[in-house]
Amino acid sequence: MKALSLDRQVVARALVLALSAWVAFAIAALYHIHNPYWAAMPVWVVAQSSRGVVLERALFRVLGTLVGALAGFAILQVPASPYTQFALLGLWMAASGGLTHVLRGVHGYGALLAGVTAAIVIIPAVLAPGTSLSLATARVECTLIGVVVATVFIGLATPRSPSQTFFAQMRRLSGDAVAFAARVLRDGAADLGAEQRRLLGEISEVEASSRLILAGSFEGYRRLHDVDSLVVGSLAVMSTALALRPEPPLPGPLDGELAHQLEQVAEQLRQEPGPAPGAPFNLSGARPGSEGLVSALVRILEANRALGRPLQASTLRPFRRRLAVLAPHREWLQAGRTALAAGLATFLSAALAHASGSPLVVQAAIGVSIFSLVLGSLALPQQIAPKLLTGVVGGVLLALFYRLAVQPALGSTAGLLLSLAPFLLLGGLLRAHPRTAIAGVDANMCFLLASQAGTTAVASTLDVVGGGAALATAAALVAGAYILMPRSSVRQAEEAVERIRRDLLRMVESDPGDAFEVWRARGSRQVLRLSLHLGRSKDLGERWPRGMLAVLSLGHAIEALHQLPSSGGDPLKTEAIAALRGLAGDPIRTAGTLRGLAATRPEASLRQLLLDLARGLEASSDLLTFGRAERAEG
Repeated sequence: MKALSLDRQVVARALVLALSAWVAFAIAALYHIHNPYWAAMPVWVVAQSSRGVVLERALFRVLGTLVGALAGFAILQVPASPYTQFALLGLWMAASGGLTHVLRGVHGYGALLAGVTAAIVIIPAVLAPGTSLSLATARVECTLIGVVVATVFIGLATPRSPSQTFFAQMRRLSGDAVAFAARVLRDGAADLGAEQRRLLGEISEVEASSRLILAGSFEGYRRLHDVDSLVVGSLAVMSTALALRPEPPLPGPLDGELAHQLEQVAEQLRQEPGPAPGAPFNLSGARPGSEGLVSALVRILEANRALGRPLQASTLRPFRRRLAVLAPHREWLQAGRTALAAGLATFLSAALAHASGSPLVVQAAIGVSIFSLVLGSLALPQQIAPKLLTGVVGGVLLALFYRLAVQPALGSTAGLLLSLAPFLLLGGLLRAHPRTAIAGVDANMCFLLASQAGTTAVASTLDVVGGGAALATAAALVAGAYILMPRSSVRQAEEAVERIRRDLLRMVESDPGDAFEVWRARGSRQVLRLSLHLGRSKDLGERWPRGMLAVLSLGHAIEALHQLPSSGGDPLKTEAIAALRGLAGDPIRTAGTLRGLAATRPEASLRQLLLDLARGLEASSDLLTFGRAERAEG
């Protein structure tokens, strides 16, 4: 009961949401816009925890609705059979669903709305072809009303995005990464596995949320490059330190002065929002390879200084940023699966609705297309599917009560508005409370859809119940499919590892082309993706593969191998590259081959590089073979 208690903040937010939805509905109803309940629907999804996200979601909801309405109307004008039009709608839904995993942050919301609006415009035209233009127009008008009202009411009541708090958190994490590197240099990494997993998990989670936290701010988006630099620098500092002090540790002293300087920098990064020290680091007596550690540290310090000073006028110019040091987070395999599921579900449901000629099947088809797109856009839809189903069923039941018991007694617009207020207030409480917020979105949306508040069409009790049942059935079909066939975090982690293997193998080719540039941009991103998926998986727990960071050092060592000058009769480079082609199949055996080559080299620098490659393979062997043993046993 305590978890469901209402505090002042929840009640205040619920009142703002309910008032916003009521005002939007009232405006649409007073102007006699078709389906005025559509105007209240944006309120429940535009509402977010920070003002920047509210503004961006409002903008992309309008843009997505406009694009989707135009696409839907254009498809209906194609001189072809309804099934051809449904196929085109399926392709549009597939593209929209796929883009939700390619356009990150709030931007994917526009693609989602473009698909939803097109389905709402096209599928009802199965039984009423002449209504497509009026549906599209009403949809756009209601969306504009709802977005404007929600932006004014909710935007003013929502606090600004905590960007400075986010920057401080990112600095603290980079300080922890530098402190981790110092501890590795002093004591080795044998007892730091849990700390490494914690840092990787937190960095990946924070970086994944950066686009949402900094949304709605031009300054925030300009700062993303500095945030990326902090992330890449932090991973590089940790991976370079692990390469310098592998387990078991190499004989010989390590530079204690460098470790001491790292600890000083870490302390200042954790405490001060401004510039950290930028003095040259003392590398006298340090182990070869320490230059890479210092280079990564300099990247962190530069990004920290940039975050601590005002943006310059040149920095504010659009697109005036260097080539990204961190590749965009794009889940192409998830995008393909979502595209296939959304496109196929939409086509089949729309075709079935056309073949049946039943208004109830049309309503179910709309639900299937929308729910498949919404759930497919999520990273782990099986976790949200039960909440979505609960919200849909609850919203439908409440709508049936309203439409059958309350709405028939209303004789005026004023009565309609007064009768709807308590239901919207209940919806606001559901949406505002943290425990019911997710289910509350679907409950409110489906209450409005099933109640069809404000419509003048007369429907029988059977039609009303049947319409609500059709919507609930659509939700059960789609949610049940995702619950029974879940999108696994373990599978996503395996896909990230497979991308890492492919990128490394591209680099060991005799002519790697742009593989090194790809690795510099994508290597850190793949480690972050892998950490994010592993952190979400309850199955793996502590069984993270070793070598999460060692694989970055391995990539740099492969690049250094290619940079060796090729002398006339020296087969070293060719033999080493040939051996490295087995890194994905048997990394331990490949490491042994490289150690054998190193034993034949009198030159210290060449021998050291081959040993670095061998140690990198040994350290990252668990990662490079991740998932293969399980599949072989299966």
